[in-house]
Amino acid sequence: MYQAHWGLERTPFPSGLEPHLFYEGLNQRESLARLRFLADNGRRLGLVLGEPGLGKSLLLEMFARECRQQSRAVAQLSLLGLSSRECWWQICAELQARVQLEDDLARLFRKLTERIVENRLQGISTVLLLDDADQAGPDLLQHLLRLAHFKAADEGWLTLVLTANRGQANRLGSKLLDLIDLRIDLQPWDELDTIGYLQLALVEAGSERPLFADQALSKIYQLTGGVPRRVNRLADYALLAGSSSGQELVCTATIQSAYDAIQVPIGT
Repeated sequence: MYQAHWGLERTPFPSGLEPHLFYEGLNQRESLARLRFLADNGRRLGLVLGEPGLGKSLLLEMFARECRQQSRAVAQLSLLGLSSRECWWQICAELQARVQLEDDLARLFRKLTERIVENRLQGISTVLLLDDADQAGPDLLQHLLRLAHFKAADEGWLTLVLTANRGQANRLGSKLLDLIDLRIDLQPWDELDTIGYLQLALVEAGSERPLFADQALSKIYQLTGGVPRRVNRLADYALLAGSSSGQELVCTATIQSAYDAIQVPIGT
C-alpha cells in the first residue's frame, strides 16, 4: 500500500465506519442537535433522510455513543434484509432482554415491550436507532408501526429514529410517516468542511506535512460534491496513484485521473 511512501501510520480514508474520523460540518452538527432534541424531549419518532454515502450510519453511531454515555438504553441496527423476527431478536439482545433462539415473533415482541417497561420503571429511556428503514419489508414496517404506538412511546420513554434514502422515504408507508415528529435532512459537506475533513483524516493517520496541493483539495470537492463516501474513495485512490508515480504532493491532474479511473461505466 501507499502508507510508507507518504509517511503514514495507517490508511487515512477507510471505507468502513470510523467514529474517530467523524467530521462535524455545519449540517452534521445540526443533525446531531435534532437527534438530541428527539431523545431529550421524549419524542416518538424521527427520520434521517439523505442520499447514499452522506454518512447516515455514522451519524447514528455517534448518537448511539452519546445516548449510552447518558445511560439511555440503546439498540442500533440496520434493517436491510432482516425479517421481523430477526429484527426483534437483535433489538432484544442489544437491550439485554432475556431471549432464546427458539423464541417466536410474538414472544420476542412481548419481551421487547416488557424490557422497555422495565427501563421506564428504572427511569431509563429507550432509544432505537434503525438504519436502512426504507429497505425493510412490509411486515417489518407494520411491526415498527405497532411499536411506535406502544404506550411507552406515548409517555415519552421510547424514541425511534429511522434512516432512509431521500427518494425512498415513501416506502415507509403513510401511517408511519404521519407519526414522524422531526425530519432530519443530512446534506453534503461544503468546500471548507470537505477540506477540513481531508486534513483531519491525514493528521489522524500520522501525516506531518501536506499531501495534497491546495488546488487538489478543492478539486476533490468539485468532483465529489462533498459526499463523504465519494470524498474518501477519491482521496484514497489519489494517494495510491500519487505514490505509484513517486509524487511528493498530489496535484489536480492526479485527482482528475484518479476520478476518471474509479468511475463505473453505466450502460456499456
